[in-house]
Amino acid sequence: DATSLSDVALYNAAGLVTLTTEAGAERVGEVVATASLLSVLRIHPVLGRPFTDAENVLNGPDVALLTWEAWQSRYGGDSTVIGRRVTLDNRPYEIVGVLPPGLQIDRTVDAPTFWTPALRDSSDLVSRRNRNYRMLARLAPGIPYGVATEQAARVLRIVSADTTIGARVAEWQSDQARATRGPLLMLLAAAGLLLLIACLNVSVLQLGEATARAREMATRAALGAGVARIVRQLLMESVVLSSLGALLGTGFAWFMIRGLVAVAPERVPGLDTAGLDARALAFAVGCAVGTGILFGILPSLIAGRAGVAAIVRSGDGQSSRGSRHVQRALVAIQLALCMVLLVQATLLSWSLRRLTDVDPGFHAEGLTAVKVALPPRFTDDQRRAFTSDMMSRLESYPGIERATASTHVPFVSGAYSSPVELDAVGGGIPPEPRHTQQRYVRAGYFEMLGMHLLSGRAFTADDRVGGELVAIVSASEVQRDFGGQSPLGRQVKHQGRWRRIVGVVADVKYRGLTREDEATIYVPFEQLPDATPVFILRGAAASSSASAIRAMLREVEPRATLSTVVSVPTVIQKSYTMERYRTILVTAFGVMAALLAAVGLYGVSLRTAKQRTREIGIRLALGATSRAIVQLLVSDAMTGVLVGLLVGTPAALLVAGAIEPYLFGISPRNPAVFAGVAVSLVAATVIASVLPARRAGRQNPAVVLRSD
Repeated sequence: DATSLSDVALYNAAGLVTLTTEAGAERVGEVVATASLLSVLRIHPVLGRPFTDAENVLNGPDVALLTWEAWQSRYGGDSTVIGRRVTLDNRPYEIVGVLPPGLQIDRTVDAPTFWTPALRDSSDLVSRRNRNYRMLARLAPGIPYGVATEQAARVLRIVSADTTIGARVAEWQSDQARATRGPLLMLLAAAGLLLLIACLNVSVLQLGEATARAREMATRAALGAGVARIVRQLLMESVVLSSLGALLGTGFAWFMIRGLVAVAPERVPGLDTAGLDARALAFAVGCAVGTGILFGILPSLIAGRAGVAAIVRSGDGQSSRGSRHVQRALVAIQLALCMVLLVQATLLSWSLRRLTDVDPGFHAEGLTAVKVALPPRFTDDQRRAFTSDMMSRLESYPGIERATASTHVPFVSGAYSSPVELDAVGGGIPPEPRHTQQRYVRAGYFEMLGMHLLSGRAFTADDRVGGELVAIVSASEVQRDFGGQSPLGRQVKHQGRWRRIVGVVADVKYRGLTREDEATIYVPFEQLPDATPVFILRGAAASSSASAIRAMLREVEPRATLSTVVSVPTVIQKSYTMERYRTILVTAFGVMAALLAAVGLYGVSLRTAKQRTREIGIRLALGATSRAIVQLLVSDAMTGVLVGLLVGTPAALLVAGAIEPYLFGISPRNPAVFAGVAVSLVAATVIASVLPARRAGRQNPAVVLRSD
């Protein structure tokens, strides 16, 4: 036993069940759970009772728990709901309890309506091959997750008789966000970099303003103001400025949150609760005060230490060499951070572009998938008759060019695998069966999807019940199990029955564009007992014909329900919504960072040109050309840029390595990306510094020197 775990429960939150009411039939979410789950969660029904152990048995009673939200929306919070009967999958279930509000066992799926007991069906009993459930348990006091993982893996190896099997014990809440934690942390880091760039930008501009106010500060010092008092004044100005920015930013965020949530990928855990609250406001206030103090200290100290002697030495129109060096350093840091963000944004953009260019292996344009739910205990003959009748009706509907059916549709249906055993060659020992993805398809499936037949033949109408048991395998299956040799005519044992391989088809992406091609076996749909079809339609009107398809379904089988009608290209696009979302956000951060850097560089160049007015006038009086003045000021600005690039390149390499798991088809050290970002920053610097430099080079030296 795994003594590190206690109060163990099993559950499956991804199920759907057909609810039949007077208004008709509909598909609703269902959680299948053992009676111990509520005990593990330390919760109790607000009405009625929980499941009992006697209800988690083979052919146990049909009882159900109702979620709070469904109780309110469907029954108006009526307390007499306990004891009522509802029809789920054409069977009467008694409602025995109402769950507390807000309970969602799995935040990555749609909220369910009912909870029903587990382990009541013979095909769902606990066994070595049952992978239908997830386990939830309480960790024993003082036991670390590593110890619990080792014990759980040891138990699983004993139970499954598989020495290679492993386990992972993790905190439940953290595990549900595991898939999105990395991308969200990356976005948080990008937002932090943007905040830092903005703060540095303001600090650079404040430093230039402090230098321009040197005469004012010197006058204050001459009148008796100490350095501490001057620093406090300027620091207070910085804090007030940052607080006003935080106030405006908070108001802007209130409007932006809805938009960001609206375009975010579906089922991001906790996204539905995103909003501004006391914690967010407190964080904004803290950031405002903190950044105001942190990035206002340096300009305040430089301005506060300016004395009358410094003004006398420098005079108006001259640049303070010390402040110029500090400005260059701050600009270099800002550009280094900007390079990190821009490299990250460029890599993600190129990655998304290459992901969308991936060939899924079939022609998705114009395809629509129609998923239905059939009544329980449908016989095989009833299923075949239903499929044929629906096929003929769909093919005759205007706007639908072709129709076929399968148990799985790429990117739409789930994936299932089972062991496939090969025949022995030359009287040798057959290899061990290996799990292979399985698809059950009707004749015309490969032709309709545009899948390439590499050798042999496709399925025909003769591949039906009573005919020869045949199969078609994918190219990956040929490479994995047949060493690349032709498998035509070979025998494979699938689901306990030997089949002859009659064809080989090219690989198809079924579960995502980023997944490796999987070994797959195709079996004629008509030769599969207990098969629920997913209809595949091609035609311009297919995706908009849900009402007509629902009417057909009622005519063919009134007890069946229409689950979904989805466009396959739309589903493919949704498969990389997280990649697109984070790319858009990081790119937006990068563009804003580049704009901030450009504004900062322009402000620094403008201030530098003004501070060096006297020097420029003298140079012009001594014969310097306007072009020489422009080159002087631009080269001065380029010094900070080059330092920033030297510092930013290794930093960008480090960050690029961290985001490598989220890149597709591109190296995080792609030289073209780094070169492109560097050239862009250099170009932005040149543009930002040329305009003030040209204005300074056109001055009349006589006027400049006379005014000085």
